[in-house]
Amino acid sequence: MADTDKILFPSRFGIEKRSVIDSDFPESARIALWFVLRRTVELNRTEGWVRIAEEILRLHRLKKSYEEDEAADLAYSIIHQLEWTKVYIFCERVYEKLLTTEVEYDFNGNPETVYEIEEVRRDFERDINQLLGEETIVYRMKNGEFYRPGRFHSQKIASKAYRVLQDPILNDARQHFNKARLFFEKAPEPDFPNAIKEAVSAMEAAAKHLFSARQKDFEKVIKSIKDANGEAIPPTIINGLLAPYRFRGAGHAVAHGGATGGNATAAVAEWTLTVVAASIIYLRDVAQSYEAEPPPF
Repeated sequence: MADTDKILFPSRFGIEKRSVIDSDFPESARIALWFVLRRTVELNRTEGWVRIAEEILRLHRLKKSYEEDEAADLAYSIIHQLEWTKVYIFCERVYEKLLTTEVEYDFNGNPETVYEIEEVRRDFERDINQLLGEETIVYRMKNGEFYRPGRFHSQKIASKAYRVLQDPILNDARQHFNKARLFFEKAPEPDFPNAIKEAVSAMEAAAKHLFSARQKDFEKVIKSIKDANGEAIPPTIINGLLAPYRFRGAGHAVAHGGATGGNATAAVAEWTLTVVAASIIYLRDVAQSYEAEPPPF
């Protein structure tokens, strides 16, 4: 299962205007975090607002007296004062220390477990990752700890590729690229071989649809492409375009289980997604050279 189960709407359709965030936990995200906490409290999945407020005060190194019914508002206020790195620490602490089994009581006061702690934590993690996705924050939570699924420049190139992929003739390519990103960001364990396979399929689909290729062989399609001036793609660029395609065929457990061309590691998967994203942008630019006016996206 992916962190948010899907690529969120703005990224999926290439209309996200905000910059990717990697050195902040912005005010809007802090507001959303408070609502995630409120949901957790209302579902009786924590010991309550007092414990949450105490943890936030501890992180902020602040001693403050307050009434129990003021704890929620105090938590809201201090969340906005925390240094941004400490907000991430706080979220990890909530996962590890403050969540509890969800219990309901029958008419006789007997407890009944609704969700075990493992499911409570998974649900909290999904809420946090949804929040991060909505705020274009690069980090994701996995098993209670934050990690970064891909470097900053990789995510920026992917975002640009999504804008290009809004061309209706690239619907197939966009679907493959979506799948590649989901496999790459899959939690708790990413699926790097399938991320690579889907990314390469996105590039194949883009090339064949952009240039109305009748060839089934991807290498022949790339080598046959010419721009509006009749210029073929330079050989060194062709080699770069074909590198992910060739690795898909040679990489171990990517397309063929017995292939010995190298393992599908996190670094190789990220490289593949980045090269494919840049390649799709490049191929669209070449295709646009035939057009008097570029389409409005």
